[in-house]
Amino acid sequence: MRRAPRPPNPAHGTTTLTISTLNPPAMLPAALLPSPAGRLLAPAPLRCHSPTQQSSTAAARGLILRGAGSPVVKRVPDGGGWLLWHQSGARVALATSPDGLRWSAPVSPDPLLPSEDWWAFDTAAARPSDVLLISGPAASSRRFPSSAVYWLYYTGSTDGRFGSAFPEADVPALPGLAISQDGRNWARIEGDHHTGALLGVGEEGEEPRGWEARCIAAPKVVMHADGDLRMYYHSFDEMSRRHAIGLARSRDGIRWTKIGKVLEGGRAGSFDECGVRHGHVVRDRAAGRYVMVYDGVDADGKVSIGMAVSEDGLKGWRRSSEMPVLCPSEEGEGWDGAGVGSPYLVQMDGAYDWRLYYMGVGRNGEASIGMAYSEGQALQKFEKCDAVLM
Repeated sequence: MRRAPRPPNPAHGTTTLTISTLNPPAMLPAALLPSPAGRLLAPAPLRCHSPTQQSSTAAARGLILRGAGSPVVKRVPDGGGWLLWHQSGARVALATSPDGLRWSAPVSPDPLLPSEDWWAFDTAAARPSDVLLISGPAASSRRFPSSAVYWLYYTGSTDGRFGSAFPEADVPALPGLAISQDGRNWARIEGDHHTGALLGVGEEGEEPRGWEARCIAAPKVVMHADGDLRMYYHSFDEMSRRHAIGLARSRDGIRWTKIGKVLEGGRAGSFDECGVRHGHVVRDRAAGRYVMVYDGVDADGKVSIGMAVSEDGLKGWRRSSEMPVLCPSEEGEGWDGAGVGSPYLVQMDGAYDWRLYYMGVGRNGEASIGMAYSEGQALQKFEKCDAVLM
């Protein structure tokens, strides 16, 4: 029998949920709206530079939110605005926007802080990985509590180094789940692992130990159909000495079964020859296939963003290009000059219009969030947009 979740700590911005009927929000939840003093501006047209256009803001191109990382971006249905969960130090924070470009200051209190339970997997740091908005037919499914509109999949660690932008490969990390009615107050759901995580790594002495002996990080979840959820995560393979992306499947979003690797590092000399990680998967409405954006690490440790595609999202993943779709800025002092990663892909209303939210790291080690845009059917290259800072 699965253990009942332990009562959450109110100081962590969580609360116990009562399972009851709740209509999915048609507009941005009132609890998430900024105060009058921080009122957001009206939506404005999106402006992107062409690749050759010079601009005085070139060093800040793409930048939308400073001092933040690991973006998880969702559009609220029926014109209800945009939500951005992100990493802020060791905790999860939330910002709001009318257009996905100009973002409010973080909503108070922070949605999720590290756990204070000594036995938990997330006592040092928690960073968001993905959010499912359970609404419409899915909300009435017997598999999901209809009161839990938001399902936050996150990565937790007992090592303080996990709060850095690009943690070292030996930092332990495991996936967790919290659910919420309003996107701000969360209740942790305890998984089957003894630490409360949804999945665990192979323990010492276990045979076979598997390739995920170091960590299971960045759980990105796709609801393929009712009773068919897929989690894409990364780990560090000690045999190949490279990060790889794996897959797990679930019927209820809580109990998961590992399937195996779906994408590994590329050939010698490629932008991702030293490994792939942070894979975010979206089903392309126009092409009917699955698209994955991911971190690629080259031989010098530089991180760029690559893309792969699959017909069914389970197997046959292939790179859409041997070149990255987004690279660090060439300006030495640029906000994303040291690396770009943690990509999050959003398909817009137009079938061939996409936004790519990502984390950039500057030479000073500061992580910030930016956005790039792609138009047309190729989906091969993204242009960084004008900086939009509030």
